[in-house]
Amino acid sequence: MTACPNCGADVPQMPYCIACGASLASGDAHEHRRFAASPHESAVALRFASTMLPRLPKAHMAAFNISLLVGLVLVVVIAALGYYPVALAAGAFIVPLLLVVYIYDVDDFEDEPIRVTAYTIAWGVIAGAVFGFVLRAMFPGVNPLIGEDLITGVLKTGVMPLIGGALALAGPLILLPYRKFNDVLDGATFGATAGATFAGAQVIVQSIDLFSAGLHPGGDVGSWVIRILLHSVLIPIILGCAVGSVAGAFWLRYRAPVPDRGKLGAVGNPLMALLMAALLLLASSVGLNLLKDIPSLLIESVLAAVALIWLRLVIHLGLLEEIIEVAEGPPVTCANCGKETPRGTFCAACGVSLRALPKGRSGASSSPGSPALPPIEPPSTPDATA
Repeated sequence: MTACPNCGADVPQMPYCIACGASLASGDAHEHRRFAASPHESAVALRFASTMLPRLPKAHMAAFNISLLVGLVLVVVIAALGYYPVALAAGAFIVPLLLVVYIYDVDDFEDEPIRVTAYTIAWGVIAGAVFGFVLRAMFPGVNPLIGEDLITGVLKTGVMPLIGGALALAGPLILLPYRKFNDVLDGATFGATAGATFAGAQVIVQSIDLFSAGLHPGGDVGSWVIRILLHSVLIPIILGCAVGSVAGAFWLRYRAPVPDRGKLGAVGNPLMALLMAALLLLASSVGLNLLKDIPSLLIESVLAAVALIWLRLVIHLGLLEEIIEVAEGPPVTCANCGKETPRGTFCAACGVSLRALPKGRSGASSSPGSPALPPIEPPSTPDATA
């Protein structure tokens, strides 16, 4: 046993602390700044797979990144050939489909994967479609992909995006009282899935007229490619990350132990998260409606990067906050690195949070009938919320 230089807990003398994930081999207390769900990456790195798909083992990340890249290339090629409606339909399903495959791949919700997954996806699709029809009724003749008559005042540019974000968030929050979904990653996954599917369904409904115009509606290829990438890829990422971050903040505040609920600062404050999401969605709406082509693409790309890093920080801090109980018994096999590790909060071999691994394969919970040991606790500090 040795004392961890970061949290002070007495833990097995292995490469990483099983209580906080900090490196024990280097003795660097700042090693815990690595992303808790993917320790080979920085906590503030710009990564799609490990951020929106945080329970994905390292061995599977390459496949999901390649799938995203292939999907993007396919959409661009189809659009370049002039089949804009087909490109739009394909692009609108890229991010939601990756999230659905991810949920099933990691068996994220244990004994209720079909019900929970179906509910989350259905909420996003139905709410997004209904919202799209409402926008079509309120603003007839507006084609969001061509950019005709997009500026219709404060209502369309400032109010409706906030209402849409609130609708996407409402579905995940319904699951907040259920105790079996008690991880910050549960809330983040619910929110990201609902937000991404909401955005995809909305853009398809708002572009119904485009499908009735034939496979070759005409227009500049470059402008079409940019607008399709905006509405089918960047907007789902922005809305998915924003809703996922807010949902994660609610889970951090209301599912964490009472003394710890105020220790994450603004990132874990639902009201601050709601304000940050509102600003993000407003900025996205302004950039989408007031700017054309390249400037709009640049603005939305920057906002997507900000949204990804925000969701990443919520997940990272949530995993560091969640100290789980250690179960007595033999070592478990880490699904991330494939090596054996003592039962704890983090893998002693690679430093990944065991809460960030597939629930059925992380070994993070006690096996039936195994006596539980007391949780590993860092040295006591004054309660900031007192």
